[in-house]
Amino acid sequence: MPLSTIPASGTAPAIAILNAHIDRLSERFVARRALLELIMLGLISREHVLLIGPPGTGKSAAVQAVAGAIDATTFEYLLGRFTEPSELFGALDLNALKEGRVEPVTSGMLPQADVAFLDEIFLGSTAILNSLLKILNERTYRRGQYSMVTPLISCVAASNALPDDPLLAAFADRFLITMFVDPVGENELPELLRTGWRLSAGDPDPIPPVDKSVIADLHRAALQVDMGPIGETYAHIVRKLRLVGVTMSDRKIVKAQKLIAAAALLRGETVAGPQDLWPITYLVQDKAQQAEASELLHAELKDSFNPVLTDSVAKATYGPTAHAAYLTEQATHLLETRPALTTDRLYEIWLVRLETMLIRIDAAFDSETLPQQLRVLRASLQAVLETPQHNGPADNPIPGSTVAEPA
Repeated sequence: MPLSTIPASGTAPAIAILNAHIDRLSERFVARRALLELIMLGLISREHVLLIGPPGTGKSAAVQAVAGAIDATTFEYLLGRFTEPSELFGALDLNALKEGRVEPVTSGMLPQADVAFLDEIFLGSTAILNSLLKILNERTYRRGQYSMVTPLISCVAASNALPDDPLLAAFADRFLITMFVDPVGENELPELLRTGWRLSAGDPDPIPPVDKSVIADLHRAALQVDMGPIGETYAHIVRKLRLVGVTMSDRKIVKAQKLIAAAALLRGETVAGPQDLWPITYLVQDKAQQAEASELLHAELKDSFNPVLTDSVAKATYGPTAHAAYLTEQATHLLETRPALTTDRLYEIWLVRLETMLIRIDAAFDSETLPQQLRVLRASLQAVLETPQHNGPADNPIPGSTVAEPA
């Protein structure tokens, strides 16, 4: 049975229900709580979410789980180069066609969905994307003279990468929230394996769905949040980002106020404050610029806090300096825990961890942005991997060795 709607006493019970659902969902998705939180934020704001990341990172499963946790009609489709519009929007009604009317059969299709998930979104044809634009922007589906209002709450789209085509980039701008999804980190791998194995036989404890009216009531409450106190600060942040070359459309910065208002509501407040400005980071649709934004806005976002959206707050305010410090700590510890003998079985495992750390550093920084301390540690990692191994005691690498710089 779906959980009941918000009682007249206020939104606190609904927020507690939502938080409990995110907690339970995050137990099934290792290191993916921020992803779950942002999808939920998109639902409350009635805005769309774009997930960018390689295949196999749990994007589809996370969206399915969030959609399944709400008593709502869902639609899911993997787009390809040859996907026909009828596969998403419905084939023509032959009976209506005999009567001279052009009407699609939309039952069970995207125009009838409350929540939609479209994988490989940028592979859609021009005809598909044009129809989607109308649905995303106006919640209306049109085909010729036929027109209908859609019940869509939020569309979550996924892709391996952002498109280079300017026309597709303009389409991507319709997604207010953008999250870059990376594979689970090395430290979370044991938990990922345990959780995956535990759930491989099925979910022994299914989550009862929340009635979609709870989401609707939270959305209406968010629209009543007082945004006055943060207006000037928000405008200052937008100016600051634009000055360093971050592209932000007027449409996006206006709509982003809904995210800030929803964050304030989930914090239990009816007035937005500096604690609620962190969603601005997710407006940026470039991975490097998004990381730079969290660093650039350190002073403005230092008070960020949300008891429900904990991980998405942390990710939004976790800039390159913090990431470099974390990688430095991890790399230093890895070098210090080198097995004494190259013949030790653990030595081979240690070398694999070294390679993984090198990949993580190169994924986070290029040769121009790599901090000096991390550059030295990276050189030490590479020196070990390039040195022929011998059956004897292993000398610890000396940070500062003269070896090749990162590519």
